[in-house]
Amino acid sequence: SFYVPVSEVFRRGAVRTVIVLVHTDMHQRGTVGSIRHLATSVVTVAPGTRGLGAVAKTTRRTKSGKLMQDEETFSINEDLSVTIHSKLSHPGHTHVNTDETEVDPTANLTFNLRLSDTERQAKEKLALPFVFSKEKKSALLQPGPGSGRILYEPDANDDYDQEDPDDDLDI
Repeated sequence: SFYVPVSEVFRRGAVRTVIVLVHTDMHQRGTVGSIRHLATSVVTVAPGTRGLGAVAKTTRRTKSGKLMQDEETFSINEDLSVTIHSKLSHPGHTHVNTDETEVDPTANLTFNLRLSDTERQAKEKLALPFVFSKEKKSALLQPGPGSGRILYEPDANDDYDQEDPDDDLDI
């Protein structure tokens, strides 16, 4: 038998595509999630509604990171040819539908992250100190008397040397 590490196969350029068949009901959620995260394309096949064959949902990630989703309803004929009944495309769709129920990470916390209506209203009314109104911005940006000048009065303890201005720094 001949064994070549997977990283070496990709480095040599012999393999450009790897296709993996994963039965999600046979693996743990974390394993399936990791494979989905690593994949550039995921095809999920499920039975169709009302006996119309099957539905294939394809999610592709482009090199720029944009997600493209396609959904096709198809059936397999007796001669094993495929008939496509309908095709829907969702370009730029960023939400990936999974058959697994999403777990709420805030479900078992000892503190509350949600705001009540009164708390939300109070938050919206709060004026933040670093957010300026238009009037305050224009007042701060208008040049006033003495603006733009630096006034410095030399002190008797100033150590100024013409030859080496950085001589007093201890580095």
